[in-house]
Amino acid sequence: MTLHNIFSWSKSRDETFRECPRQYFFHYYGSWGGWENNAPDRVREAYILKKLKSRHIWVGETVHHFIEKMIKQYPASQDIKLEEFSHKMTEQMRNEFKASRNGDYRKFPSKVLGLYEHEYGQNISDEKWKEMHALALRCLTQFANVLFPELVQPVDPEYWQIIEHLLTFEVDQTPVYVKIDFCYKNSDGVSILDWKTGKSEDVDSDIQLSCYGLFAHQHFNIPIDKIRMMECNVNTGKNKESSLIPAKIDFIKHYIKNSIGRMRQMLVDVSRNTTTEEDFPFTDNERTCRFCNFQKICPKFS
Repeated sequence: MTLHNIFSWSKSRDETFRECPRQYFFHYYGSWGGWENNAPDRVREAYILKKLKSRHIWVGETVHHFIEKMIKQYPASQDIKLEEFSHKMTEQMRNEFKASRNGDYRKFPSKVLGLYEHEYGQNISDEKWKEMHALALRCLTQFANVLFPELVQPVDPEYWQIIEHLLTFEVDQTPVYVKIDFCYKNSDGVSILDWKTGKSEDVDSDIQLSCYGLFAHQHFNIPIDKIRMMECNVNTGKNKESSLIPAKIDFIKHYIKNSIGRMRQMLVDVSRNTTTEEDFPFTDNERTCRFCNFQKICPKFS
């Protein structure tokens, strides 16, 4: 079965494009097919580098994974099982760290975690790594002891709609991907909860929540004033609620359409979603370059 690189949009794709068009090329085009055993060396390398996670992203994704497990098992057990999941998370993080440090991800990039700090030989102290584990445990504990009993437990599981699902809807005849952490229905409409493990920029957070709201508006076919969105920080326990208004719907639609338009302008053939690397310029932001996964293959560094 041949896989085709279909053009789509997501907030993360938009962020990558805005940060550096060349990084965007490597992530969405230059690495395509790199999972194949007979992939060209540079494509394979791009695929390996694409899969790298920074230690901060690693913690965030790990916490999300175990929050999902906690929620899904709760209706049957009626127990959040914090101690059990804390132990499992510690074991998983320990095993993933060791495998990454050993470079196992270079053989199995789609199955084994690779940490950016290991690939690029960054001198991260043992104390810093321990802090990342402590952060993950703190977030899981905060969720179990504060956010779960306040926001999830009171909702009958019968009304739970979405738990950590990657979903699509269309804008301008383009698939738009969203991943919603937790969503439920009630007599007042639909509520969408977004777990955060670190700081979030107000503008980016508003774009993300508005995307979720637009999805819910289309998917559940409900009025926008019946959609409630909340950003929940599992590190601090603080919540920030947001509601949809017509102006926000108009803004996010225009934002997505404009972003799609800028991305498509870079394509050689829009219908086939094909590109040429040289058409994607480098960023001038040195901080973006310093933390880029693709330093090893980017001509800017050669």
